[in-house]
Amino acid sequence: MKAATAALIARRSLGTRPRRTLVLLIGYGVGVAVMLALLAVGDALHWQAQDKDVISGGDVVLLPEGIDPDVLKVGGVTAMFLAIPNARFLVRQVLLGPRYAGVIDGVSPEIADNLVYLRTPRGIHPAKASADLPDLARQSRSALAISASAWKESPHDRKWLKPDPLMLLTEIDRFHRPVNSTQGRSWAEWWYFNFSTPDGLYGYVSMVADRSRRVLAGVTVVLPDERIVRWTEAHAATALPFDGSVLQAGPHRVTLTRGTYRLHLVRPDFSLDLEMRPVAQLYVPPVEWRAGTFVSGYVVPVLRAEVSGALRVGRLQFPVNGTGYHDHNWGLWEAVTWEWGAVSTADYALLAGMIRHPSLGRQQMLVSLYGTHDSRPGLLGLLRASAPTLEEWRPGPLVEGVRLRVPGRLTYRAVNDAGDYLHVRIGVKDIINTPGKGHVFLQLRARYRVEGEVAGRSISFTADGFVETFIPRPRER
Repeated sequence: MKAATAALIARRSLGTRPRRTLVLLIGYGVGVAVMLALLAVGDALHWQAQDKDVISGGDVVLLPEGIDPDVLKVGGVTAMFLAIPNARFLVRQVLLGPRYAGVIDGVSPEIADNLVYLRTPRGIHPAKASADLPDLARQSRSALAISASAWKESPHDRKWLKPDPLMLLTEIDRFHRPVNSTQGRSWAEWWYFNFSTPDGLYGYVSMVADRSRRVLAGVTVVLPDERIVRWTEAHAATALPFDGSVLQAGPHRVTLTRGTYRLHLVRPDFSLDLEMRPVAQLYVPPVEWRAGTFVSGYVVPVLRAEVSGALRVGRLQFPVNGTGYHDHNWGLWEAVTWEWGAVSTADYALLAGMIRHPSLGRQQMLVSLYGTHDSRPGLLGLLRASAPTLEEWRPGPLVEGVRLRVPGRLTYRAVNDAGDYLHVRIGVKDIINTPGKGHVFLQLRARYRVEGEVAGRSISFTADGFVETFIPRPRER
């Protein structure tokens, strides 16, 4: 009865107002079609979100900086031709490091569905190719894992995840081809080393190359009795390790052999021979800042090392047994200043730094804390801070007849979005100054006090370290 009544009303409505009824029917049909399409898309996204091999699936999604995961929910990372920079460092130091030791059991670096071309007797055919490290893929239960026992990691696979020290250091600590443009006049690249001993002996060694491959070798050593030995020498046509691991500048030489740096610097009244053996897993991979024609690169192959050797100053001999550090910079250095500091203990290594240049705009200081005492050593946390606050100003050395005022303490507070924080207080012990155009460059030997909480653990340590900063040059009277 109800169905017959409804049919009768529909026929009469269609007969008396056919156009309006037709419009209503079409609208209703379109609405149903749109609803079905939305339900289908929602269902697809639901299943895709549960797929560990598709963007926004799995427990952790890693994307290059600046990429919004929301725009990639309908395709894989490799489908968008994206790549994760410094992937080996990310796997070894971050994902398999101490911060996520209680969360991440396994990581599988993979290349999925890359386009390749196969050449056969019948022609060239497009195909898709994927790759993984077999043991890690099986451990992580990846969709690319192959259970066949014949699918094993090659020696090259194992070296990707666990490279021998020489291979890793040679790869990240090579020199770079200079910029040949007009702006490249200020190009410079250098190896920097510092060392210190428990009895108060410490020093800096730098080998700075310009774009013509001339090298300025420089040494600053502070003896236990606080006397300062400082000299520089320029050498032309220097051998730089573009592809190798030897830097030769006149009689001065730095070599990298079997994962150990060897420094040999000699003059008639001076010689320094050091061996620097890096602590494993304590390094920062190469990074570059670019803005227009400006470029600046930085890598820290050695955050902490065991140092041994001998120093001769005139007739005095000093044994050197302590710790050291090594970093490597390259780029354009006109109108550049920076903030930098490093300190390490048997359990932690802290590195802080920022670079200033007019083309970079306002910068924040990056603060990295590494843990060395865990079964999985590596990066504990990456934090950000404003430039250190310089406090407790006091009279310092004379600069061209004018007494320089220098800071007695530096402080900063570093935080990140994960709730980590560090309070860093730095008491200045010694100062080496180098006057420049409009500023004075300060190299500080200092006592660090670091307190805070990172990755859920309480951080507290005190140790001697190094700091670099710039202050305005005093006006001549």
